[in-house]
Amino acid sequence: MLDAALLFFQAELSNYIKLKTGGQKEDIVQFAEIQPPKEMTMQNNAITALLVNLEEERLFRSGANQVNHLASGANAAAIPTLCLNLHMMFIANFKDYVEGLRILSLVLKFFRSYRIFNQQKFPGLSSDIQQLSTELGNLTFMEQGELWRSLELPVSPSALYKVRMLVYQDAEIDAVEPGVGINTVQVATSQV
Repeated sequence: MLDAALLFFQAELSNYIKLKTGGQKEDIVQFAEIQPPKEMTMQNNAITALLVNLEEERLFRSGANQVNHLASGANAAAIPTLCLNLHMMFIANFKDYVEGLRILSLVLKFFRSYRIFNQQKFPGLSSDIQQLSTELGNLTFMEQGELWRSLELPVSPSALYKVRMLVYQDAEIDAVEPGVGINTVQVATSQV
């Protein structure tokens, strides 16, 4: 589901920028290439989308197990859902600094225009994802410095967004019914 969310934003943001630039900037949103052991490269003259953090949404976290009503009518404990927020960074990596700022401004306009992403407005959103919402992240200078140092990248014009919320629920595990209990075990031995 993480991949579906990132690919969705890559496609929608690229289409938006292409539309706003009159087709000049096609497929401009790219992902960073990570080379082992820890080198990261970004495409020139592009916006690099980067997932920098995942956090559990504790507001919607349930400490108690949910109860499922199985087909047999019995109840069984289920695994609680996992709700995740993503922190996505969009980095303008342009040789022309002013052009980078212009394209980054389009990223900001895109997320300002579309704060909520759902199936009705965006049919390209994966059916596993009910809804996503975004908000611009505000980092202090110290936090920004720590983030850039940890990424081992030069400081570039960028925007950090908090994307709420991917909900993980494994329906396949919840649908599995418990097997028949074993009451007795017989041991067969043979003589040689």
